[in-house]
Amino acid sequence: MSKECRTFEHTADIGLEARADSLASLLEALAEGLSDLIAPRRQVRPRRRRTLSVNADDIESLVVDFLNELAAVLQADRFLVSQVRVISASETSTEAELIGEPLDAARHEYVTEVKAATYHDITIAREDGGWLGRVILDV
Repeated sequence: MSKECRTFEHTADIGLEARADSLASLLEALAEGLSDLIAPRRQVRPRRRRTLSVNADDIESLVVDFLNELAAVLQADRFLVSQVRVISASETSTEAELIGEPLDAARHEYVTEVKAATYHDITIAREDGGWLGRVILDV
């Protein structure tokens, strides 16, 4: 399975669902899914690297905080991501390398504004020897 992420309909919001072999891969899949919603990764060149570190009290908070920090990088800093590599991950902390480039309006399609990842109906769990993550995004 490695890792995969898809969107699903949820009232006026958008849901992300990812499955992966490890927690690190799950975080990568969710982050890349969020990135694709904001600006498709296929348009982003791997020119620069940034580090994103998050600490939290529990795994659900970790995922929500990680995705919200990433959304801030993507939207407020206008740094678009082509790939996310999680360097370390536990149920309360993660460090990731964001590979991408600054927004170039001439080349990048800016699709969706994501207000926040939410705790509503969040699921982060071990399942069938891997991990499942479901997060609702407020758009």
